[in-house]
Amino acid sequence: MRVVEVRAERGAALVAGVALAEPGPHGGEGRTWGLPPDLVDALREWARVAASLPVGAGAARDPAADAISRRGRQLAARLSVELAAPVDYCDPVTGHRVALRRVTRTPHPPPVPPLPRHGTGDGAPAPGPVVEEAELSAVTAAAEPTPWGVGLTLSVLVAGVVLLANLALAAPLIAGLGPIGLAVDAAVVAGLVPALWLNRHVPTWRWAVYGTFAGAGLALVFLAVAAF
Repeated sequence: MRVVEVRAERGAALVAGVALAEPGPHGGEGRTWGLPPDLVDALREWARVAASLPVGAGAARDPAADAISRRGRQLAARLSVELAAPVDYCDPVTGHRVALRRVTRTPHPPPVPPLPRHGTGDGAPAPGPVVEEAELSAVTAAAEPTPWGVGLTLSVLVAGVVLLANLALAAPLIAGLGPIGLAVDAAVVAGLVPALWLNRHVPTWRWAVYGTFAGAGLALVFLAVAAF
């Protein structure tokens, strides 16, 4: 899959190395990539503001620079949604490249509000970079659909393996010790719970965690029936 790069260079917003043109039939050089006009305007304004930031080691610690850096990441996420493609965001403040690989296929992303301009009191805009005073709201379009089919299949497979393994290992204990063997097996299973619980929200491992809980729980039920 092609990765699209977005960066700000000399006051221009570049998408895949091509400057964004002004929306409309007379936009001048560049192209808009079929993007919504509000996103094109936001990206162009972000690039102009980024060009006015000072360059140096202290720029990354400047609140204004931090706001522009965060705004650029949000616009890159919106761009990934609109193009349905992964995006590499080149941060104009830190110079780091941020890979946005999961921001795709979310329908109807919300519009990105423009950066507010602060006046000088006489109605004219203040010179210097445009900065947001409040925390930037996150773009609510940064996740792929939950893979229920593959995830539940993995959970079922893991549950089956855990169930069979637990029954095979604990059956001799139950046969020889009865309820005491059941208690020993329950203690071993309980020792695994904290480690599994910590991974319950990890995108891939959570399905294996669900399957492990289900398999271990079913095994304890069957072993309890055999013990009593």
